[in-house]
Amino acid sequence: MAIFGLFDIGKSAIFASRAALDVTANNIANINTPGFSRKEAILDIQTPVRTRTGFIGRGVTVGQIRRHYDNLLQSQLLLQQQNFARSNSLGDVFRQVEEVFNEQQYPKFSASFNEYINAWQEVSNNPEALSQRSVLLQRARGLISMAKDMERSLRETVKQTDSEIEDSIGRVNSITGKIASMNGMITEVEAGSSYEASDLRDKRDNLMGQLSELIGFKSFEDDSGRVTIVMGSKNLVEGERSFTLASSVNPDNTIDITAGNDRINDYISRGAISGLLASREEIQEGPLKNFRSLVASIVKETNLQHRQGYDLGGSTDSDFFAPLQLFTRDYSDGAAVTSKTVSDLNQLTLHEYEIRFSDSSTYSVVDLATDTTVVPPTTYTSGNTIAFDGIEIVITDDAGGPQGGDKFLVTPLELSIENFALNISSAEDVAASTDANTLPGDNRNALAMIDLYQGDVSDIGNSFNGYYRTIVTLTGTMSSTAQDSTDFEQSLLNELNMRRESVSGVNLDEEAANLIRYQKAFEAGAKLIKVTDELLEVILNL
Repeated sequence: MAIFGLFDIGKSAIFASRAALDVTANNIANINTPGFSRKEAILDIQTPVRTRTGFIGRGVTVGQIRRHYDNLLQSQLLLQQQNFARSNSLGDVFRQVEEVFNEQQYPKFSASFNEYINAWQEVSNNPEALSQRSVLLQRARGLISMAKDMERSLRETVKQTDSEIEDSIGRVNSITGKIASMNGMITEVEAGSSYEASDLRDKRDNLMGQLSELIGFKSFEDDSGRVTIVMGSKNLVEGERSFTLASSVNPDNTIDITAGNDRINDYISRGAISGLLASREEIQEGPLKNFRSLVASIVKETNLQHRQGYDLGGSTDSDFFAPLQLFTRDYSDGAAVTSKTVSDLNQLTLHEYEIRFSDSSTYSVVDLATDTTVVPPTTYTSGNTIAFDGIEIVITDDAGGPQGGDKFLVTPLELSIENFALNISSAEDVAASTDANTLPGDNRNALAMIDLYQGDVSDIGNSFNGYYRTIVTLTGTMSSTAQDSTDFEQSLLNELNMRRESVSGVNLDEEAANLIRYQKAFEAGAKLIKVTDELLEVILNL
C-alpha cells in the first residue's frame, strides 16, 4: 500500500469520529425530547487491501446508526397509555359528578329537603298560622331550585364530555393524517437503502403515543416500513392514507362515533374517548336518572297525600307540586305519539316503558326497569288509547303507519326536575287538615305528610333521605373506583416508561464519555495525516 493510503486511513478516522460526534451531540440535544430513542454510531472495519506482505486495513467506517429500541416494549407502552387515558378521563368526569352531590362541602339537596320537612312540622304545630305556611312554600321553592341546579350541573357535565369527545375526534384525525404523512417520508428515505430513518421513526412513535392517549388501536408495520393502524375492523391509517372519524349527538342524547357511514362506538374500548363515552352513559343511567326518580317520587307521593287534605278555604283534591308530565320519544318514520296522559297517579310506577311493534298491526309494552311485558301483543288501531300502569298513550299514523321494529319510549322521569314547581300559589292553599269541619286547627294531613317523608316509599324502596344517600354513595364510589384504577394504571405506565428509558433513554454521563472518546479519535486521525504529510515531505526532499 502506497504512502498515500495513510491519508485515506487518517481521513476515515476523522470522518468516522465526526459522524460519531454528530450522533452523540444529537443524543445530548434531545435528552428531554419526548419519544426520542438514543442513537449509536456503530464503527466497522474498512475492507482491507491486499499487499505483498498480506492484507492491510484501510481504516474505519460508520457501518450504521443503531437506534436503541425495543419493539415489544413500545407495543406494551402504547397499550398501557390507552388504559391509563381511559381511567384518567373516567376519573376526571366522575369527580365533577361527585362534587354535585358533595354535601360536606356545603349544604345541598339533603339540607334543603330537611328544611322543607321541618317547615311541614311547623305547619303541623300551628296549622292556622299563615306565616308557617308561607315559610313552607319558601322552603319548597328552595328545594325546587336546588334540584334544578343539581340537574343542570349534571347535564352540563354530559355536554362538556360531548365537547371533549368532539375535540378529541378532531385531534385523532389530525394525528392520523400526520402518521400517514410520516409513513410516506420513512418509505422514501429507506427505499433501496440499508439505513433506517431513525429520527422519523421516533417522530412517528411519538405521534402514535399521542394517539394512544385518545383512542385504542392496534398497529403493524409492513416490509416497506409503513405502519397500519387498526381500530376494530376499521383502518385509521393505511400506508400514506388516513381515514377520518366524526361524532354526532342524537335526539335521544346518545352519541355516535362514525367512520364513513359506520357507527364504531363498540370498537372503542380504550383511550380517553372510550372513558368519555362510558362516563356520559354512566351519568345518565346512574346518578341523573336516580335523582330524577327521587324527585318524581317526591312529587307523586306529596301530591297523593295533599289531595286527601283540605286547605283553609275548605277545598280538597289539589296538588301541592305541579303534576308529573310524561316524556315520549318516537323511533318511527310512519307513526307518532299524539297524546300522553297520566290517567291514575296511584298506579304510576315511575318506570320507563317501550311500546314495541313486532309488525305494522301488533304492539306490546315492555317495562324497561324490570324487563317485563306489561301489555302482551295487542292489535294496533291508529288513534286508539294504549293504557298501562296509570298511563294512557295515543299513537296515530303519520306517514304510512308503524312498521315492525318501531318503538316509542314513554317515561315520567325525563321532565320530573325540569317541570318541578309549586302547584299552589298562596299559603291558604296548603292542605294541612283532613276534615273540613275542623278547620283551621286540624293538622292531621300535615302530620301524615311528615310521616310520608320519613318512611319508606314503594317506588324507590327506601325513604327519600335514604334513597338520596344511596345516590351520594354511588357517585362517591364511582369517583373513588375510577381514581383507584387511575393510580393502578399510572403505576404500570411509570414502570414501562422506566423500562423504556433504560433501553432508549439518553444518559448524559455516557454521552460525555463518548464525546471525549470520539474527540481523541478525531485528534488522532488528524495527527496521522500530519505525520503522513511530514513523511511525504521527507521523501520528496531525498
